[in-house]
Amino acid sequence: MKTMLAVTDFIDHTVKVWENSPETLPEFEKTYTSEEQKLREENFQQFQQKLEVLKSRKNVRTLQKEDPGQSFFPYFKAFLKNVFDFEEDQLEIILSDKFKNVSKDFFYRAREFGPELSPENIYQGMRNVWIMNGLQLMMGVPVEITPSVFGYSMIYPYSDNYLDDLSVSDEEKKAFSKRFNKRLHGELVIPANSTEEQLFKLVELFEIQYARHQFPGVYESLYAIQNGQTRSLALINCNGMPDGKIREICFEKGGASVLADGYLVAGRLTREQEQALFGYGVYLQLLDDIQDVKEDTEGHTKTMFSCRDKDSSLSVFVNKTINFGRTIMQEMRCFDGVDIDVMLKLMNRSIELMIIESAGMNPEYYSDGYLAVLDSHSPLRFSYLRQKRTQSKSQRFTLFRKYFEQAPREKKQFSPGAFYIS
Repeated sequence: MKTMLAVTDFIDHTVKVWENSPETLPEFEKTYTSEEQKLREENFQQFQQKLEVLKSRKNVRTLQKEDPGQSFFPYFKAFLKNVFDFEEDQLEIILSDKFKNVSKDFFYRAREFGPELSPENIYQGMRNVWIMNGLQLMMGVPVEITPSVFGYSMIYPYSDNYLDDLSVSDEEKKAFSKRFNKRLHGELVIPANSTEEQLFKLVELFEIQYARHQFPGVYESLYAIQNGQTRSLALINCNGMPDGKIREICFEKGGASVLADGYLVAGRLTREQEQALFGYGVYLQLLDDIQDVKEDTEGHTKTMFSCRDKDSSLSVFVNKTINFGRTIMQEMRCFDGVDIDVMLKLMNRSIELMIIESAGMNPEYYSDGYLAVLDSHSPLRFSYLRQKRTQSKSQRFTLFRKYFEQAPREKKQFSPGAFYIS
């Protein structure tokens, strides 16, 4: 499928950035001694204990009357500062009322739209909301849940999970992609199942905010991500695909996803902004692939990381990803809505911390010497992170589940116009 956007040019550009990225581990701003890490682990323990108090039964009635976030966020600020060393100006962005309010707004809208979704599903969509909120800040537009922010973020829990569902045949997935593609192009398509019914309602939200004839770039970006997702199906159970082709497909899917984020936030973008957002999307895709290397390998899904030989260390690819990301972050300076230095530093520190942690959580893919070096740049020791693997994962959804349990469960008649009434 052809698009007017220069996706091929963007892929070529990011491939060049990747190929020119050094294979050596770059310098990091922070290095931790064992004693400093243990202190942060104690702070982490104290945060978990405070969460347990918030979860205790004696607080349930209070929490139902109040926003649980009011009790949570002061602890969360101390946690981010005293465990992960985020700076005060960065915390002002993370914990601003703008971000907190839109997160709550998205949650309740999502709960009403899809009461069948689990909190994990909605959290998946909220991660994209945060990306789009960051872009709103960088572009100097209001930080809010617009129809398109909601619609695009909710597409993930439906389309991605359907395409990743191993119980759905390849033929069914291809047929689904064709029908969804027609709907994205404005055709009236009868949904074949409940998933498609929900997705088609979400497409209607784009059409409400952005008239097709006035904002062609918005729809070209949606066609591009749909094309990228469809092509990525070739990475499942594939054998003999050249590394260069795997890289091209992975870059296209990741880059097109955030390019669509940008168009749905702003409506129009310059060529420079398109390229910057595409590169940022590739960077986030590489992060996802590092995090999911074990699951992708076991699920026979090819990525730049899971297609390595079993005995091949991934350290070179992790090093290149970090260096690649630092170059890509510099290209994001074409946006001037917020204090760009603070924003980019916040974004890249967050991503690099996740990359380092992901390596530590998958030690079988790296040499002991390499892990020892990375460990010194982690606020928490890898041994501690592995010990807390299960507990940390559940803590991630603690506050989210509180919102989930308190939100209305009855599905109401969905009205796209409600975005302009509420």
